[in-house]
This record gives sequence, C-alpha cells and structure tokens, in this order.
Amino acid sequence: MTQLTFTTQNSPRWEETRRLLGSLEKSPRSPLALQLPSLYRQLCADYALAQHRLYSESLCSDLNALMIRCRNLLTREEGSATSRFARLFTTDFPATARREWRLLALSALLFFGPMAGMVAAARFDPRWIFSVLGPDEMEMMDGMYGRGEETREFLRETFGSDFAMFGHYIWNNVTIALRMAGSGVLAMVGALFMLAYQGVVIGAMQGYVHYAGDTEKFYAFVSGHAAFELGGIVICGTAGLILGRAVLKPGTLSRPAALAAAGQRALPLIYGGSFLVFFAAFIEGFWSASPAPPTTKYIIGIANWCLLAAYLAFAGRTRTATPSP
Repeated sequence: MTQLTFTTQNSPRWEETRRLLGSLEKSPRSPLALQLPSLYRQLCADYALAQHRLYSESLCSDLNALMIRCRNLLTREEGSATSRFARLFTTDFPATARREWRLLALSALLFFGPMAGMVAAARFDPRWIFSVLGPDEMEMMDGMYGRGEETREFLRETFGSDFAMFGHYIWNNVTIALRMAGSGVLAMVGALFMLAYQGVVIGAMQGYVHYAGDTEKFYAFVSGHAAFELGGIVICGTAGLILGRAVLKPGTLSRPAALAAAGQRALPLIYGGSFLVFFAAFIEGFWSASPAPPTTKYIIGIANWCLLAAYLAFAGRTRTATPSP
C-alpha cells in the first residue's frame, strides 16, 4: 500500500480524532469521551504501520503529535481529590441511582417487604419474633425500648460514652452495608439473601417492640437516622445486584471483564450508600438518644426521608452524567 492510499483511507478518521480532541479539551466531561479510547488504539496501529513501511517523516510526525494529544487527554487528572469527591456526591452517586432505578426498586422491595411482613406476622403470632431473635437481642431491645430505664442511660451504661456508641454503630452498620454490596458477586444470590435477611431481622426487632416494649420510645429513637441507615442499606444492596447481573449476563465480555466494568458502575453506589450508613451512625450516636421531644424527632425523621428522596431524584441533573457503557 502506497503512502497516498494509506493517507486517503485513514485521513477521515484522523480528522474525526482531531475534532473530538478539540471538543474534549474544552469540555472533558462530554459523553463523546467514550469514543476516544477506540480512536486512540486505531491511531497507535496507524503510527506503527507508517513507521514499519517507512512513510514520510512529516506523516509520522503528525500521527505522533496526534497520539500525544490523545494520551495526554486520556491520562489527565480530572481535577483535585476534593473536586472528584464533591462530584461523586453532587453528580455521580445520585445519577447512578437514577440510572439503576429498576434494581433500586427491587432492592427496596426485597428489604422493606420482608420487614413489613415480619412486623405484621408478629402482631398475630409472637412466635415469629422468637424464631428470629435470640435472648441477647431481646435483652438489648428490652434495655433500649422497655418501659423502665431511659434509652440514653442504658446505652451509656452499655457503651460508656456517645463516641463509643458511635464507633459501635459504624462498625456494625457499615460492615453490613459493605457485605451486602460484596455478596452480589455470587450471581446476585448473596445480595438478594442479605437484603431479605436484614429486612426480616429489623422487622422482628420492630415487632418485638410492639409486643413487649415502648413504641413511642422506639420510634422517637430511630426516626432521626432511619432514612439514611435504611436507604444506605438498600443502595448498597443495589450495588451488589449490579455486580451479580454482570456475572449472570456478561454479554459479549468475559465474566471477569464484565465484573470489572460493573464494579466501575457500582462504585458510586458503594461509596454513597456507605456514606449514608456512616452518617446515620453519627446521628444515632449523638442525636437519636437525646432528650429532645418525640414530636421534634418525628418531624426531623420525616424531613430526612424527604431530603433523601429529593437528593436522589434531582441532584446532579444540571450536569451531564457519563452514560452507562
């Protein structure tokens, strides 16, 4: 193949690459950025072929300069760590939740359905509670939400301080959320089981309070952090389902490659869901047991649910989110 034929065949693609680079150098978050890696690979092949065939120095130089521009754009850091962290929570996390709304709805159904079912079943037959909760769990529930000692005093006797209580909730709740996300790689089965299991356990605890405890004390305690804790668990479960879907339906990719791509898509949900659970632990450790009036706690709890729903529904819509590959 002569240099003229080689240039004639490939120059439209080189010109397309130049136009794309010009556009991305002005707006690197454009959805068109997904085309660049493929064009860069073809450009590398063209450059290697031009050198092998000893085409003119000017052609090789032009191709090399174009390759350098592509490489610089592909390896460029997208802002500081602070800006990337801010973009995660202002755009990537809520946009990913909206894009995966079907799996999010499935996660919510798998979690809240068994929870509501256990509460309802416990009202008719308390043996449902006793089949799930052991003596230690019921003793803890009696201490926190029984009709005797105040919740705050019981927790301080148990943990020693609000900060120690905060640390316990972080360890327990964030660990559950991360296990739920990671278990999705077992072809979805792990995440499905974890969502339903946690729903059953929490429903049994709630049913036990209705059976033997002080419901006002219980709802006043959990209302402030419930939105972020339960929402974070559902979102981490959604991340697990994304990973499991890649294992079940890898498409044209190998399963390891499909799992790696799904991990990138699920990562904003893992970060965002874990942060919600972490924030819920902060509220639970320092606010939930406070002596504030129950009505105040209920109002704050309702406001938190509304705030979380509005955030997931509307945050980041003014910016262009990267489409799912």
